Amino acid sequence: MCESSAYMTTPEGEEKIMDYVVDIVPNDDGSLTLSDLLGGTKIVQGRLKEVKLLAHKIIIEGTVV
Repeated sequence: MCESSAYMTTPEGEEKIMDYVVDIVPNDDGSLTLSDLLGGTKIVQGRLKEVKLLAHKIIIEGTVV
């Protein structure tokens, strides 16, 4: 399977924000739209920091709007 879990970095570490992510689309306003395997979406303010393909892990660094 190709889906991954997305995490947002926080001062305390990493917080899981979505499971089964299959698509990430950058938006013009600097946000990211994440889509999961079942078609659910979540828009987050942040930038892609790291993608660990073998670990199925996406790390997003939050930004202040």
